[in-house]
Amino acid sequence: MNEVNHWQRVKNLFHAAVDLPMAEREVFLSDACGADNDLRSEVESLIASHEKDGSFIDSPAYEAAADLLMDDKAELRPGQTVGSYEIVSYLSRGGMGEVYLAQDRRLSRKVALKILPASFTKDIDRLGRFEQEARAASALNHPNIITIYEILKANSTHVIATEFVEGETLRQRLSHTSLTLNQSLQIAIQIADALAAAHQAGIVHRDIKPENVMLRPDGYVKVLDFGLAKLAEQTPSAVAAEAPTKQVRTGSGMVLGTAGYMSPEQARGGKVVDARSDVFSLGAVIYEMVTQRKPFDGETPSDILAAILKTDPPAISHFAPDTPAELTRIVAKTLRKDREERYQVVKDLLLDLKSLAQDLEFQQRLKQASAPGETAKPTGSEEKPIRPIDAAVRTDEVGGS
Repeated sequence: MNEVNHWQRVKNLFHAAVDLPMAEREVFLSDACGADNDLRSEVESLIASHEKDGSFIDSPAYEAAADLLMDDKAELRPGQTVGSYEIVSYLSRGGMGEVYLAQDRRLSRKVALKILPASFTKDIDRLGRFEQEARAASALNHPNIITIYEILKANSTHVIATEFVEGETLRQRLSHTSLTLNQSLQIAIQIADALAAAHQAGIVHRDIKPENVMLRPDGYVKVLDFGLAKLAEQTPSAVAAEAPTKQVRTGSGMVLGTAGYMSPEQARGGKVVDARSDVFSLGAVIYEMVTQRKPFDGETPSDILAAILKTDPPAISHFAPDTPAELTRIVAKTLRKDREERYQVVKDLLLDLKSLAQDLEFQQRLKQASAPGETAKPTGSEEKPIRPIDAAVRTDEVGGS
């Protein structure tokens, strides 16, 4: 797509989204932009500027909008420095800023730098969310959660430095291959393990989706992007460290999350979202890994919202007949509309997933033992396997890649 057509598309999406209620806008942009985070970020930048500065987009010279977006990009080039980091290359752009590969000149290691666009720093709420990501993730020390090295401000630029994770996102993996049942389970177990640690610390992620799950070549799974994470508020009645009464409060009517993976309470834009929302989102991810289909989809944003709020998806065994009945039960429980009917803590979900994986492994060994002259079909694929759940965690593998 050439530059003129690109900006025309940005303009069209802006006009289509700017007057929508917040809940519908989030769903519309997720549907219209798909996996194109750069496109979505550009449209959101225009909307933010429009709401702050007025209807500049209504003028005939919409090229001004393109200029604004181009100026808003950091456009760091190889060799430039940000603090003690030297830029190596551009990686991507998402809703929370641009990401660059950089070299830490002090410790001689690769890092990922997430840089908040200049216009976003004028938005107190957006800046707060950016800094929240660093505080939330840096407080966690877990092999399945991306390691935050530091948050800094250099020459008015707000930056988060994280470990650089080699590999591909779960979304990328799903786009070119089908996962085996064993692989899906091992990925789900590691995501659940990460969420259990986050919830134990009072942190709700709120945006679990394939794009925020990185698969390393050595089999480790990393949960990324705590940009929507919030420190949970402990209610007086909460007792356990991971009790579901630890809740997240947002502005009324504000939807934070990603269409197709957000919980019903997120889709309603309610004020209270707690750890059970992450349980729902993880259930949607497991459903997609096993069936290659999203549990909630539709032709329009309204259709997606309606599906999340009112429609129960077909059981995963409908699309994957060989799915164990126990996994069908587990996923159905995660996707209950009423959060009181879901797993109340992700640790319980984690235990069920581990138990199922162990049962399947035991059945496989029995099958091999009963047919010693045959080579049993492995539960994994010919690709590099996902890390076994009983593998030892080496701290020297977690600090960086």
